[in-house]
Amino acid sequence: MRKYQVISADGHMEVPIQWDKYVPAKYKDRAPRLVRREDGSEVWRMDEWERENIANLYCGMRYNEFVGGLAGSYHFPDGSPRPGTGDAVQRLREQDFDGIDAEVLYPPVYGPPFLRNMIARDKDCYLALVQGYNTFLAEFCSRAPDRLIGNAILPETGIDDALAELARCRKLGLPSISPATWPNGSGEPKPQIDERFWAAALDLDMKISPHMNFGGMIAPVANVKTTEWMAFVAGGIGSVGAVATTIGQLILHVFDRFPTLKFYFAETNGGWLAHYFNWLDEYYLRWFNYLNIKKKKLPSDYIREHLRFSFIHDRLAMQLRQYTGIEVLMWGSDFPHSVGSFPDSRQVLAEIFEGVPEDEKYQVLVANPCAFFGLDPEHDITATP
Repeated sequence: MRKYQVISADGHMEVPIQWDKYVPAKYKDRAPRLVRREDGSEVWRMDEWERENIANLYCGMRYNEFVGGLAGSYHFPDGSPRPGTGDAVQRLREQDFDGIDAEVLYPPVYGPPFLRNMIARDKDCYLALVQGYNTFLAEFCSRAPDRLIGNAILPETGIDDALAELARCRKLGLPSISPATWPNGSGEPKPQIDERFWAAALDLDMKISPHMNFGGMIAPVANVKTTEWMAFVAGGIGSVGAVATTIGQLILHVFDRFPTLKFYFAETNGGWLAHYFNWLDEYYLRWFNYLNIKKKKLPSDYIREHLRFSFIHDRLAMQLRQYTGIEVLMWGSDFPHSVGSFPDSRQVLAEIFEGVPEDEKYQVLVANPCAFFGLDPEHDITATP
């Protein structure tokens, strides 16, 4: 029997979904459809909008092969699916080939921003598309839910829609949901509204797993005496971008109210955390009194208790673990994207974890993702067909 040895906490569902199969009949003509160009590349079209498939369909090619139509196609010239674009059985076999036992499956990179175009035109159609994707995901993952860990799309049309889809996805058997905006549907927190979602996620034991960040960046302001100043320091001054803005807002508005709530931010990398913890604590200790931002803990303590992050090739993440704490780190292959490690994950992991004690390696590759997603590390995982 086989148990978890390597869990990739960041993979993507880059598959040619038959969207019209998963939406009501009245929306079939408006659902995304895959169109093949003369050069062999494939694009998604939805009404007048079009989205090319570049970088999300790298699919393990060597970089000197990443040219022309094949770089933007789900299929080989003979029509067979490329790596990472097939059905659930193909995906399990690709895990075996790459030395991986399970993956957290994020939405396709084109998905949420492409579907977002439909909100202003037809909100009901947009919601049907989001629901259709999540239904498809649950169906895909049902083949081996301990190895295909589905991460649903959260609607961006307000708290009521977000709550309804959260509950529906839980009933479908999906363990996690990936927000691109705050639950209120905007790029900024609205605590009294958003708290309904955080409470429901805890009640349902639904994990919250954004890809890199959710919400928007905070623009610099002339008057720093603002309740959002901490988030501005986090994201606007440093080099870590939007994810740090989200973290600052969570520290300001969420963690004291929900002391058991946790978030996992995929594909952020980890080497920056050592500097970031020092940076954020230093500025908080210098400015908290002037700004009247008085928290119960240091910012870095909130992050260690509430947040998790994953890296791919980041060779500093493990080297700096004594500053960040091993408990905040996971690893992901990002398959089948262009910055991913497939089909060389064994080699990449050997380099990243060189000299790292086995117990710490196991914590990052197995224990941490199991703890976050509610998996049993002693479980005999589903066999590959």
